[in-house]
Amino acid sequence: MAELKCSYSCPFHRGKIEWHHPCSEYPDVGLYLCEAHHSLLQGRHVRYQGEILIDLTLQQMKADLVKLERHAVENAGLTYDSIDKH
Repeated sequence: MAELKCSYSCPFHRGKIEWHHPCSEYPDVGLYLCEAHHSLLQGRHVRYQGEILIDLTLQQMKADLVKLERHAVENAGLTYDSIDKH
């Protein structure tokens, strides 16, 4: 079985990689995220030590993650309005 990788192309990853499904009605639609990036989508406002070296703010990284999430949802034929989980 292939190793799971976080869908976000950030150089810093932390924690387990798990399936993030933003639409509760469609659990097969989503993307794989490490715990650090999933917590950004959920509203984390404090940098982890390893994120200090990244040349993006947490808000910029969250915006990137929202775009990835939106892309996954729209590729499945759904609309962004289908997202009900963060």
